[in-house]
Amino acid sequence: MKRYMLTLVAVAAVLFSSGCSFTDNRNNYLKPSDFAIALHKAGIKIEQVNPLSPIPLNATEALELKIAGSGIGVYKFDRTVRANRERLERIKKSKKIYFNCIPFPIYEVHGSFIVVGLDKNREKHRILEVLRNFK
Repeated sequence: MKRYMLTLVAVAAVLFSSGCSFTDNRNNYLKPSDFAIALHKAGIKIEQVNPLSPIPLNATEALELKIAGSGIGVYKFDRTVRANRERLERIKKSKKIYFNCIPFPIYEVHGSFIVVGLDKNREKHRILEVLRNFK
């Protein structure tokens, strides 16, 4: 029993010191296409889906969704990579991301995901609600 408790304490210490948290990683296994499905299930009409290069934002995966006549970018960052966790924390604090030296507002970082282009979208509030519940 004593050995079990020591092992449990050691595992907890490793998790806390690694900077990972279960709440931040809870949607790391999902993909941008899963977010599109969640939007559809929430009754948000997706007019068009296009592949998007994740490279300009150093993301892992990306997808462009046309909703309410306006395109949004859904970017996923792999939180198991330390550099991605740190980048997402910086984005969370500054509420913006730079693309070709142009700042774009980010309303929310949720787990491994950010959505770009919401400022011009009429469905912004509904999309953010789906993002906040995306896990």
